[in-house]
Amino acid sequence: MLFAELAGLGAALCWTISSLMAPRLIQRFGTMRFNTVRISIASSILLLICFIGQRFSALLWQHAEVVMLSGVLGIFLGDTMLFSAVHRLGPRRTGVIFATNAPMSILLSWLFLDEYLSFSQLLACGLVLTGVIIAILFGKRAVFKEDKNNHAWEQTKGKLSVGILMALGGALGQASGALLSKPALLDGADPIAVSALRVCTGAIALILAYGLFYRHKQPIGALPFWKLNYSDFLGVIAMAIIGMVIGMSLLVWGIGNANVGIVTTLSAVVPVLILPALWITTGQRPAIGAWLGAILVVVGASLIILH
Repeated sequence: MLFAELAGLGAALCWTISSLMAPRLIQRFGTMRFNTVRISIASSILLLICFIGQRFSALLWQHAEVVMLSGVLGIFLGDTMLFSAVHRLGPRRTGVIFATNAPMSILLSWLFLDEYLSFSQLLACGLVLTGVIIAILFGKRAVFKEDKNNHAWEQTKGKLSVGILMALGGALGQASGALLSKPALLDGADPIAVSALRVCTGAIALILAYGLFYRHKQPIGALPFWKLNYSDFLGVIAMAIIGMVIGMSLLVWGIGNANVGIVTTLSAVVPVLILPALWITTGQRPAIGAWLGAILVVVGASLIILH
């Protein structure tokens, strides 16, 4: 289904915007507090949409436990680890590592959902992933790599290995969360309702974790609540709407109407979409490798859509 597969690209665009907005807000809020506020806002909006539209049905509640587990893995663990990696590594490097959620999804859907991809589909997915990796690994000019005054997005905060593990954990969390939501969608549950239950479960888990373990821990550089301004909260609200309400709902809808591996592969083009923003922000034009990677992504995505 063409539009279902395009939903992966729509989700990628939403997440690209969110990734670019995130570093400053994470620095001011702290990772755990930022994610707790963001997911709580998103869950409230999704619940309101579902109640107004009467989207909850018996079909959803038959799969409630699995969908809630999907929320714990994909939202509570996956999303928290992803934005922790963004804070440590920046959006560009986090993006290339997080793109591994696509092959993870293909493997998991093959193992547990009996979803198979044809050779041409596997080739197209391979082109997308190869393009993403080339675009990110070779997306900077050599002179910029050697510059000690790199933009904040290019600096590593803390141990590099911890940031890499966080990004990989986020990728696995999202891949497994997406997989667990598929049975409810196949049975006819409303995608917005599924997304709402997932996000609400993640929000409850985040609120409990924050209240029990993180409330009294002030991250370095983070501001107390009373020092945060209106623009900070407006930024988090915007991220909640763009990244979770719209982006996650697009992904869930796409997964319910198309192959999990194809949709998640198309959603993995986030790093390539980030490159132009890096060019604007840092003033450094991406290297030839970045453009080569972008071409491969476009070709691979086109093959998937036109297949």
